[in-house]
Amino acid sequence: MGWVGFALTALVVSTFPERSKREGWPAYYASPAAHVVCGWVEMALAAGLFVVGLLLYVAGFNQGVGWTYIVHQPTLTYGDFFGTGALGYLSYMLTPTAWVTVYCFGEGIVRALDAAVSARMLGMGLVVVPWRAVAAVRAGRRRGRERSFLGPERPDEVVVWEGPGAALTVFASRRKPWTAQQVIEYRGEFFRLLRVTMARQRGHGALRYDFGRLEAREVIRGALVHYAPGEPAVPAAAPGPIPAPAGIPDDPRFG
Repeated sequence: MGWVGFALTALVVSTFPERSKREGWPAYYASPAAHVVCGWVEMALAAGLFVVGLLLYVAGFNQGVGWTYIVHQPTLTYGDFFGTGALGYLSYMLTPTAWVTVYCFGEGIVRALDAAVSARMLGMGLVVVPWRAVAAVRAGRRRGRERSFLGPERPDEVVVWEGPGAALTVFASRRKPWTAQQVIEYRGEFFRLLRVTMARQRGHGALRYDFGRLEAREVIRGALVHYAPGEPAVPAAAPGPIPAPAGIPDDPRFG
């Protein structure tokens, strides 16, 4: 890809939501400079489309409503022609085309200045809104499949493993508000979250939280959770792999 292709891709990526440009392939193209240029391009295009839309609208207005008004006047004055033209220009501001182009004009200025001053990389509203709508629909479907798989809410089941690998596993029927590197304290010992998968446990769907034992000198980062479920720990042999059921994606926060 030459520099032209890179520049065009960077402009397209600049319209994406801010969070989506922090990782993955969009992060390679995202930069404050590209957002400054993208903001000015958005402003220029919005201004051009506003003018073109205005001229087309006024021409149609004068040939329709304006002309009907003129031909039905017994006498014509300069004020009649001026008023008809002014009404055409003013009524254009009530059209969706005018609203969208004016919004994009202002948004382009804000995005360019914000990227230049604070290095933030804001997305374009006309892209961000449908992007988030699609993401919300997908998330809703994923939650629906997950609820169907997990079934009714049940008490957590805790398994303490003996051997290498995961030292403790929590089988839960609902997601926990834990971070990707969550540290919990359970019965006086500390464990760090390793992974989250979907699994079958005792005939029910469950979220499987695997924890590794925290070494004595390791630093605890983030909030410590004192975990005390209703059920006692169950000693067991070393855990084997439990694949996630098809069609049930893992939580994207944990990969």
